[in-house]
Amino acid sequence: MCRFLHFLLKRLYQPSVISEIIGGILLGPTALGRWKAFSTNVFPKESLVNLNLVANFGLVLFLFMIGLELDPRMLKKNISRGVAISIAGIALPFGLGAAVSYALYSILMDSVGKFVNFLLFCGVAMAITAFPVLARILTERNLLKTTVGSISMSAAAVDDVVSWCLLALVIALTNNSSGLTALYVFLAGLAWVLFVILVVRPVYLGYLRRSG
Repeated sequence: MCRFLHFLLKRLYQPSVISEIIGGILLGPTALGRWKAFSTNVFPKESLVNLNLVANFGLVLFLFMIGLELDPRMLKKNISRGVAISIAGIALPFGLGAAVSYALYSILMDSVGKFVNFLLFCGVAMAITAFPVLARILTERNLLKTTVGSISMSAAAVDDVVSWCLLALVIALTNNSSGLTALYVFLAGLAWVLFVILVVRPVYLGYLRRSG
């Protein structure tokens, strides 16, 4: 499916990841997944756990390889511009999503649930950057190691951290939980980052020095 779509879209100079996104939509519940016979035979429920596991493993491995190719010095050099671009990239889509929520609330929600939660969800959904998709595009276009690619990755990283924390807050509010759930998610993520930097990184560097 994805190969066929890429064969058509490459004539429009679209990267292969766009074909994969469209293929996922077509194979998912939005299109072919609505056909019960298709979803039962192609994606039985027993296989979904393994598919999800393999997909997450592949995503983590891909982002790990992207991290190996990035130059930390270039990231530090462009961090100020990346943060500024990230703030603008969050604020404008969030505002547009919040504006659209006024029209969609009465149509989709039928005035059920709190409007504030729906507004926050629409804003955050528009503000989140697909970090792996951006990485795929930059890699395929050989832009990852350029200044533009470095700034884009820095901005997308900041964008993702802020947006996913906001999304955790929205989910907590929607489930009638307190904001402590979102705070817990943020602190757990921060603890993991510190663990990798302070514990895993020195151990890994020591191993590299010993192995030459």
